[in-house]
Amino acid sequence: MKLLGNEITSNKKVTILDLKEYLGLEIITEGNLELQIKVPSIYQIGYELVGFFEVDEELNNYIHIYGRKESRFLAKFSEEERKKIFDEYFKYNFPALITTNEGTVFPEMVESAKKNGRTILKSRRRTSATIREAKFFLSKRLAKEKMYDGYIFLDVMGMGVLLTGYEDAKLGVTIELLERGHRLITDNHLMIKRVAENDLEGYNRVDKTIMDSHFFLDNLKDGSKIDVTTLFGIKATRKMKRVDLLIVLEEWNEKKFYDRLGLDEVYEEFLGSKIPKLNIPVRKGRNLAIIIETAALNYRLKMMGVNSAEYFMKESQKLITANKKKQGDKDMNNGKVLSVKELKNQFNLKVLLGEDRLDDTFIETTSIHRPSLALAGYVENYKDAAYNGVQIFSKAEFKFLSTLPEEVRIKNLENYLQFQLPVLVLTDDVEVPEYFYELVKKRGMILCRSSYKKASQMIANFNSYLETYFTPNISVHGVFLEMYGFGVLLTGKSGVGKSETALELIHRGHRLVADDLVKFVKDTSGDIVGTSANLPYFMEIRGLGIIDIKTLYGLGAVRINKKLDIVIELREQECCNDYLTTVDYQNSETEVLDNKVPKMTLYISSGRNAAAMVEIAVMNLMASKLGHDPEKLYREGLKRMTEEERKALGLEEKI
Repeated sequence: MKLLGNEITSNKKVTILDLKEYLGLEIITEGNLELQIKVPSIYQIGYELVGFFEVDEELNNYIHIYGRKESRFLAKFSEEERKKIFDEYFKYNFPALITTNEGTVFPEMVESAKKNGRTILKSRRRTSATIREAKFFLSKRLAKEKMYDGYIFLDVMGMGVLLTGYEDAKLGVTIELLERGHRLITDNHLMIKRVAENDLEGYNRVDKTIMDSHFFLDNLKDGSKIDVTTLFGIKATRKMKRVDLLIVLEEWNEKKFYDRLGLDEVYEEFLGSKIPKLNIPVRKGRNLAIIIETAALNYRLKMMGVNSAEYFMKESQKLITANKKKQGDKDMNNGKVLSVKELKNQFNLKVLLGEDRLDDTFIETTSIHRPSLALAGYVENYKDAAYNGVQIFSKAEFKFLSTLPEEVRIKNLENYLQFQLPVLVLTDDVEVPEYFYELVKKRGMILCRSSYKKASQMIANFNSYLETYFTPNISVHGVFLEMYGFGVLLTGKSGVGKSETALELIHRGHRLVADDLVKFVKDTSGDIVGTSANLPYFMEIRGLGIIDIKTLYGLGAVRINKKLDIVIELREQECCNDYLTTVDYQNSETEVLDNKVPKMTLYISSGRNAAAMVEIAVMNLMASKLGHDPEKLYREGLKRMTEEERKALGLEEKI
């Protein structure tokens, strides 16, 4: 592996002004708006309001957030006391303080900020929404990047697969994978960027936005180039993909033991994130394309938490058991419940206390709290059930507790622990004091330890998971598919042929997400994501009955969920109606969970191949994403024609 260059950040510099413009913030006090934000992290102030300042990265580099609970706490102080706190607080070099629409801006705060040349901005959103959107914006703009050589990056079975190693085999297997319907992202122009705490995206650092820009494979032996776009079509390429799996091709060594894909867990680190790594030996007679497809499928299985040998026996029973459990529990979040055990399994938490309570203790809110003010003795907020969510403890909490007299410390903790807190989660680097352990044990509460060393990392990941879990949703009658990487929803009247069309598309290599009833939710990034509302991977075909797509076509023919990209309505062609699609069809849109989604109508009749039309429609959408505008090209072509030519073709009204 040869590295090209050092780790770099995005070309775009992010200033306070950029953040202000993106979030639509109001300026309360104007410091240096051109000050650059260097860290994509958000800090909700707490201990600082009682005069406890821990000089660290959070106080100096993070964007600070101030909301309702902080305002309520400060309202109990005198003007003189608040002035003293703010004078000390605004001495630190954090970029800016954002007060949400729930926060009160005290005159002492404004005065102190102006005196120290600090920026205060006002958000129109609630605290949770402000934190989420600011975090999303900064994470995208400040993503770390690095250039790599010696790799080919592909989309195989929906997985982002990095290929490296044996050159001859690497080029040959890439061509075969493209022939089998997989897609090329890049070869020798790979750029990897970190877009979240543990997510990496790979893309071609050569700009692909212009219409005549093609994807190429380099033949290092003779220096020639293979034009992938021309040979395999636009469906064989894509601009960007999440990096999921690294495969190293190596010449066969008879003396070496090779794992048969998935028994050993080996990782390679990219930008601080670990990517699963497989070493695949190359020798005559081995079909590398099939092996790589199998590797991608096997990795998808692991991500789903499914053992292929046990899946069919356990899945239905698991669903039945889960539904019975939920029906027997109290109504939470409109019938949706999340046990602490589910959270523990999701984040691989280590249980220190309360293991016997994991199954019957439930999280009722998306809120995540660091109990800074509660540990200082202010527990009024916790009378509101919204604050009784996941509780986070880091080194800072215990450092603060150590500054209190023993009597005060124990009293404050007992007042705090009286509430119905579902789980207390420690950062990985915390040593639990004996007094704290005994108090938690006495109360019979659940205490866990995470693998995260920073509280901000834990909060960001927990919040993303909980927001997605409890997000609003709708159910839509239709068939949801993944086609060429796009999420395609087929709708139409009952009997129009949605399922039959979908079945042919699956036979052509596309993938089923859900049939009949599709459940859509809006995830934390704002995308509409669809999944099956009932048992997944089953379809009803008239004349056949219920069929299991995963069993008939394999795991490569299905997926758990997918972002919604386009809605295609199938309509039956009626006699004598002008059904022909115009060039204006691309402008049609429909609304799903307040998001506008492109919509297209296709007319079905005898002799018309609905599956082929759907494929062309989705490929055309892909082309438009890469900058191709068929309507513009069509109209330009008409203008170049003479009046006689247009009349001869009956096109005089089309310009």
